Order: sequence, then C-alpha cells, then structure tokens
Amino acid sequence: MILGLDISTTRIGVSIMKEDEELVFCDVLKMNSSYTLSDRCLLLEKFIKDLKYKIKHVFIEAPFIMFSGGKTTANTMAKLQRFNGMCSFMVRNTFGVEPLLIPANKARKTVGVIVKRGMCTKTNVINFVQQKYPNFQVYYTRHGNPKPGTDDKADSVVIALAGIKILEINDV
Repeated sequence: MILGLDISTTRIGVSIMKEDEELVFCDVLKMNSSYTLSDRCLLLEKFIKDLKYKIKHVFIEAPFIMFSGGKTTANTMAKLQRFNGMCSFMVRNTFGVEPLLIPANKARKTVGVIVKRGMCTKTNVINFVQQKYPNFQVYYTRHGNPKPGTDDKADSVVIALAGIKILEINDV
C-alpha cells in the first residue's frame, strides 16, 4: 500500500492506494489550532495507525521553500518546515520506511495535471482527482466553493499517484 500525505499545520490530506492506483482511503485530518505541533503530530500518528493498512511506501508533499505573493511569512514557512520534518520522522518510525518528499508542481506534472497560467490550481487538482476517481467526494459551501480540506485530500491523492509513477520509473 502507498500512503500519500499533504501536510499543513491545520489540515492533513491522507490517501492510501494500492500500487495499481486503486484509491482505498482518502480523508482529511483537521487540526485544532490550540494544539502544539507535537500534539498535532501525535494526532496524525494515531490517525494513520488506526487505519491498519500495511504501508510499503510513503510520499509526502514537500513544504514550500519560496515565498508566495505576500501570503506566507518566514515564521509560517519555518513552522511548516518544522512540522513537516516531525511528521516525516514519525511516519518513518511508524512504518519503517523513509518517506519521499515530492514538490507539488513535480507531482502534478508527473500525473498529468495541467494548470495553465491564470487558472486555479486547487480547482484543477480537485477536477483531475474527481475524473480519475468518480467516488471522490467533494462537498461545496453555500457559495459554490469546495469545502476547506477538499484540496488537501485531492493533493494527497496526487502525491500518492506521483509516488507510484516515480516507483515505476525507478523500478523499485
């Protein structure tokens, strides 16, 4: 089984799929902002252990390393890097496999998600996952936008798929 994670400090997209790309589990773990990063990591550990799948490979979306148009501060980036490292270490201890970090743009390119200039990346990723997996649940707000967490779930699917493609390329 393949575990794909899209880690942020408030929500973590979690996908599990077979090596033939069959999606067997997809959900989002929402984190309470009052919890410490260590507590959040322990919540993730309990969440994935409770799933009881035999995980053979783990792929995690690499945290951003560049500022993005005034939305991200150095403090936020440092916190995300730290949390991603904590989660990566926990996953290694839990499953005994070294996770591979995949940059989001590389993952999207690897699986064929096309995002043209000016298009909404989140919407394109969600649409791609919905087309590939018709059972992928998307719930909308009253304003017609995907509910928060939907993009995290979709990103975790893309990370898992990209990981499978990378395994095929490297013939692991």
